[in-house]
Amino acid sequence: MRAAVLVAAATIVAGIPGIAQASWSATASGSAAAAAFTMPAGATPNATATGRDVTVSWPAGTFANGHPVGGYVLTRYDVLTGSPQAVGAACDGVVSGLSCTESAVPPGQWSYTVTPVHQGWIGTEGSPSATIAVESALLSLSSPTTVTSLPATLTGTVSGYLTGETVTFRLDDPVTGPSLAGSITPDPIGGDGTAGVSVTIPAGTSLGSHTVFAVGSLGTVAGAPVDVADVTPPTVTALAIGKVEGGATGYVRQGGTYYVYANIVDPGDPASGVASASADVSAVTTGQAAVPMVAGSYVAGGVDYNHRSAALTASNPLSAGTKAFTVSAQDVAGNPATPAASSVTVDNTRPSAADIQTANASGGTVGRAETGDTVTFTFSEPMEPGSFLAGWDGSATTVVVRLVNNAGNDRIQVRDSADANTLPFGTVNLGRTDYTTTTRRFLSSTMAMSGSTIVVTLGTPNGAVTTAAGNGTMTWTPIATPYDRAANTCTTTARNEGGSADREF
Repeated sequence: MRAAVLVAAATIVAGIPGIAQASWSATASGSAAAAAFTMPAGATPNATATGRDVTVSWPAGTFANGHPVGGYVLTRYDVLTGSPQAVGAACDGVVSGLSCTESAVPPGQWSYTVTPVHQGWIGTEGSPSATIAVESALLSLSSPTTVTSLPATLTGTVSGYLTGETVTFRLDDPVTGPSLAGSITPDPIGGDGTAGVSVTIPAGTSLGSHTVFAVGSLGTVAGAPVDVADVTPPTVTALAIGKVEGGATGYVRQGGTYYVYANIVDPGDPASGVASASADVSAVTTGQAAVPMVAGSYVAGGVDYNHRSAALTASNPLSAGTKAFTVSAQDVAGNPATPAASSVTVDNTRPSAADIQTANASGGTVGRAETGDTVTFTFSEPMEPGSFLAGWDGSATTVVVRLVNNAGNDRIQVRDSADANTLPFGTVNLGRTDYTTTTRRFLSSTMAMSGSTIVVTLGTPNGAVTTAAGNGTMTWTPIATPYDRAANTCTTTARNEGGSADREF
């Protein structure tokens, strides 16, 4: 029988010590055999994650004679899709050792395989490692995340960040949001990808839902929700009732019109603002237990207020005395204020003339009207200064006093500083005709109110006056124009000066 030509086909690996590269053929009859070495299959690796770094290790791959293969190729698989992924630089290409650490591994569920290689030859890919989870970056705030007072410093942790990252903080947008003061410990991020966090929500941050972002210098970003809430109720710091005519507050008459005033603030930071305010004046005006008050800028009795009611009318009849009232408020967040209470005095008595007197300035001539002499008007109760002269608050103000020659006894008139209008003191009859022979003006005179009295001090006369030759009795007849603090108008009953007849001034 002809000898068969046998060609031994085998996987012959170059470069393995003790193995020669060879091929041969035989022409003789008989049988022949050649030994062959094959690439080993990859071993199952072990993978462990520390933060975003994954360390993969595996047993050595060896040939039949015990010699190790030249290197290994690692493949990372997405467990959810089964697709291979590009690995990081430290584990890319042929790895000569038995472990490597892939840094900055993306978050996900991963497994690794090892394939032995030797020069140009490639072995069989081994079985995959157990699934390893790399968590997404996380910012976790451990302190309460409903902020009720600003500024507020929150604490917590970040995890899943890259080793060596520094971290800054922004509000509501990781790129364009306002920067927040904050820090991490340790700084920069350590090998486990975690750090403690401290971040401050500043004063002035708007109410509502926000997101705090921790922005890593290598691109890692995580956010955590924060709610800014107003839990502080508004406060009513001042309240008063004042007559519509203006002037002093705290008094009203039956059937009179009035406003309710209050200062209401929402003091919290954050503050949602005052949403509504109302007054219960049912003790003054029947049925008015929830009168709306409107925000604005108001002045009453020399005090500034930021809320006021519409004009209200006091009940009629309404008994005199003290009447209580309250003001309530609520902010936009629904926090109710503690109602504030005050009272108003109901005064139903009309004021009247009580007395009128003159006085001579020190060193002056008795019976002669001169600079510094005074005329004192005394009412039965304090009057509203603005009812005599618009805008007057009772402090000393300039007026012109006229000494009027009159056949039916000389008289005194008090006029405004421009001598254009007679002020509503009524008629003052001096009881004699010899204080002047013509009308004289006392320029730069003054008047001032104290309690129930108004004192008029004579200024410089614009001409000569005379001296009264004897005694007389002044008579003051008021008019109904001026009114008291409750807007009760003055009676018009005449009043003679108290005491015996004398010479004025």
